[in-house]
Amino acid sequence: MSHPSPETAADPDELVAALPDPPAPWQRSDANGGIVEYRIPDDDGVCAAAKLVVRPELFDASAVRVDRKQGCKDVGTGRYPDIESAVNAVTTELVAAVGE
Repeated sequence: MSHPSPETAADPDELVAALPDPPAPWQRSDANGGIVEYRIPDDDGVCAAAKLVVRPELFDASAVRVDRKQGCKDVGTGRYPDIESAVNAVTTELVAAVGE
């Protein structure tokens, strides 16, 4: 059984540095604490058409957490044991959303 532990969380600086630049029309913003947000803007409202929020996982034994949104709805959360697997998952999501 895994126990929540900040010690298992990814290093915020390493996570930010490892995450890719997004293909258009995605936009990337980096916040304090290693939180990176990827979004496709939606001109019709406040919510993004699509959004991925990547952050060190502090409340689980995983290293990285990726939250997915479509419009204003949460559509899932993925947890990854290390930065490399999180980067691979994020890259796959970014490319799949633009059909490359």
